[in-house]
Amino acid sequence: MLSQPLFLDGFPHAGACRTRQNTALRPTADRSVQTTNRLNGQSREDWGRHFVVAVLGATFSICWGLPAFCQPPADSPVQASAFTRTVITVSLDGQTAEEAINQIVSQVSSGSPDRPWTWWRDGGVDPNKIVSLNLAGGSAAQAMTQLTRPLGWEAFPIPGILLVGRPEWIDQTLGTLVSSAKQESIDVQWPRGTSSTMALNAVLASAENRRLNLQGVSSDEAVGVRWLPHDVWPEAKLRKVDPWHVASMALSEFQMAARRGTPLARLRSRDDSLPDGVRVIEPSDTDWKDVKFLMTYPMEDGEDEVRRAVQAVDAAASFRSGRDQKTRTKTLRVHTNPAGHRAALAAQWNAAPAPAQIAASGREATYDLKLLNKPANEVLSQFAGAAGKKLAIDDNAKLRSQALVSLDATKQTLSQLAQTIAAQANLKVDWGEQVVRVSLPVDDSGE
Repeated sequence: MLSQPLFLDGFPHAGACRTRQNTALRPTADRSVQTTNRLNGQSREDWGRHFVVAVLGATFSICWGLPAFCQPPADSPVQASAFTRTVITVSLDGQTAEEAINQIVSQVSSGSPDRPWTWWRDGGVDPNKIVSLNLAGGSAAQAMTQLTRPLGWEAFPIPGILLVGRPEWIDQTLGTLVSSAKQESIDVQWPRGTSSTMALNAVLASAENRRLNLQGVSSDEAVGVRWLPHDVWPEAKLRKVDPWHVASMALSEFQMAARRGTPLARLRSRDDSLPDGVRVIEPSDTDWKDVKFLMTYPMEDGEDEVRRAVQAVDAAASFRSGRDQKTRTKTLRVHTNPAGHRAALAAQWNAAPAPAQIAASGREATYDLKLLNKPANEVLSQFAGAAGKKLAIDDNAKLRSQALVSLDATKQTLSQLAQTIAAQANLKVDWGEQVVRVSLPVDDSGE
């Protein structure tokens, strides 16, 4: 289920996908043997022609039986580098998971105008779970990890959309994801309360460059897509996204997937029956777990950790180190299954701390921060740690430093945030080179 923030090199080659042998191959193979027997005495050239036909038939059977196009964009992790570059200071307590993720994704999106972001929630999780998160000077990737891990959720990016939910849901979504045959993108949105059929219709209309008014329209507007089960969805606003990605996720909400090579327009059915290019994923159908595909990960540090994390999940995974042709930055190409890619991303995100990048850039970072009723000493300790400094609180100021403070600040440095917090608690802060000292104001005995 897509959630809209409230705050604030190409596709892999055809051989990059692999799944276990489909049973549809067996009859074809039997027929090839029978054909060979009948060809005894015929010329070698004739036998060769029949053999080629048999192989092509077997290949078609395998491809059509694949769970989907089997082509998540190879550069998805590269496009999601904004999550490791965006530095966040956040203190959340008593907010819902949806509110917290909205805040994080919104900050990432505001800092990457060329690649705006939203997120799509697993329909099988509760977005209203109460969460707590305290992070000073960490990356948005670290914030997402720390937020989702206690809930048993994970996150994985495809261009413009962060998938958030249960690990098995992410695996199935990646293993059945369809990408457009030719690289293309759309902007699409729908208001809160839009039906699933109208949402899918909006995607198709946007891909066809048609305007579709979703306000107050009748179900007649959804002719051709009423085969999709009914559901009511929250507001969505997607920019620069692959239309097939959105359509794939819409299908996944109802345990459906598009077969390989299905044109997007084929999702319309004349008699409102299930289109030929769409199938239901039965509980016994787990082929998507074994689908292997290629993805490229930006590598600043931690290549060994990424390799080990993937091999712990998929011992047969393959790797290739290289450099991005445009930026010349180090990359690691990983060919593995969905679970392996989840492991790769987690390791890559963990190995890319944002504070070091900011320090190397020679500029002082600014932060957006929301917090409510947090002890001043805990908040100041986070600020000092994010700056690589020690926190020292005078003995006569320790009691007052436990005062609860609240804050809603934007684009402030750590030292500015510290001064704001100190003022609320009636304290004095000296932001030194190595030590942040907290004391009572001059002429204040603390009594």
